[in-house]
Amino acid sequence: MISFFSKHRRVVFIGTVSIFLVGVFVGLGAYVFTSDADTSVAEVGGTPIPYRQFVTQVNRVMAGVKDSGAEVNEILSKSVKQEVFREMIIEELLSQQGEKMGMMVPDFEVAVEVQNTPQFRENGQFSPRAYYQTIFSEFQMSPAEYEAWRKKARLATKFKQFIYTSVKVTPDEVKAYYFAKHRNLSNFEKERAKYTDELARDKFANIANYLLRQLTTRQEVKSYLEQREQGR
Repeated sequence: MISFFSKHRRVVFIGTVSIFLVGVFVGLGAYVFTSDADTSVAEVGGTPIPYRQFVTQVNRVMAGVKDSGAEVNEILSKSVKQEVFREMIIEELLSQQGEKMGMMVPDFEVAVEVQNTPQFRENGQFSPRAYYQTIFSEFQMSPAEYEAWRKKARLATKFKQFIYTSVKVTPDEVKAYYFAKHRNLSNFEKERAKYTDELARDKFANIANYLLRQLTTRQEVKSYLEQREQGR
């Protein structure tokens, strides 16, 4: 399901620079416990995640699933909800960590993203009318809410990129990694760059998973998803 959701990730996070998330941060549910709140699907370190935003993102993903011709059933719907929920928790955790480290997203970065988003353009130019209509109809957000969300998403991405830049891969590690997969080095030089990148991604996934587990032990994460789904 993760690979399927990754295929449709663009439906959920328009304009988000998403790097190496396939297979990363699996098992979050073990760290999430339930409590109660009126309008939130979860709280991360005391910061609420609106249930309305969760529902909107789930609906957008499900619309993309239907458009792709895939069979929609209860199991698929539940899996999509779990993945969207996990993504939203992760984004909040990472953006909070980035903020603690002093990372910032200037307003102009969000403005550039908004102006370059295809859905907000008409005749090749940014259209305020298209912008307001789209975020209201598709995201159920005001401009202020949408831009705050995009700023949070970009901050989480900056923190992920920071993690990735800390990954170091030595030539010997790449050679050993390649040999473990092929049992020979006949094409190693030709494929060195490819396997260097692949190993870096694997290292990043391990580091990111470890970091997320550390964050979830230090940050209180409350889930209200069951209550919201039951109408409570």
